[in-house]
Amino acid sequence: MKVIQLWDKAIRIYHWSQLLLLAGLWFTAEQGYLVVHQVLAYSLAALLISRLVWGFVGSETARFSHFLQSPAQLVRMWHKAKHGIGHRGLSGYMSLTLMLLLALQFMSGLMTTDDVMTEGPLYNAVSSDWSSFASWFHHNNFNLLLALIAVHIAAALFHGVKKDGVLGAMLHGKLQVEADQPAVKSTIWYLLLVLVFTGGFALWQGMALYQQW
Repeated sequence: MKVIQLWDKAIRIYHWSQLLLLAGLWFTAEQGYLVVHQVLAYSLAALLISRLVWGFVGSETARFSHFLQSPAQLVRMWHKAKHGIGHRGLSGYMSLTLMLLLALQFMSGLMTTDDVMTEGPLYNAVSSDWSSFASWFHHNNFNLLLALIAVHIAAALFHGVKKDGVLGAMLHGKLQVEADQPAVKSTIWYLLLVLVFTGGFALWQGMALYQQW
């Protein structure tokens, strides 16, 4: 047994920032703070897109190729999928599902309106039918996200009860296992990606948000 760096700082930054931003997005939507809601949405989108890129170029355990297996592989290698390091097996599919639903949540929000004073930047680019569907999806998809997050939390608590170190690894990144140290990339590259996408959103919608404010 030896201690390895299971999750890099990029994964942990994304994970906990996502949690805080989702809470903020729910609160601002409920209270009608729609400008702040949009700022938080663009912030989460920058983190999410960077995470998707990191899934191809980042640390070994962050890559989709590490934790996503075909259904056939999942059946054939069930024991390995359960006990390999990182998000393996069904947990890998859960992670990808959450990211894809978040991406759809963001894109649907771009096409919605509150019918009072706030419109998404793509609202006028789509038909009224598409906008109505986007509004319906934006509301109901968030409920689906909450349900999947509840399952995710339950799984994390289960690992906590098992005391296998997986829950703690999301805090400090380290895990004691019988495995070699996976390759870890510098978190600075992830943060640079976040800055690039944040800057892109600011150039695209920064002035519009300022005027709404």
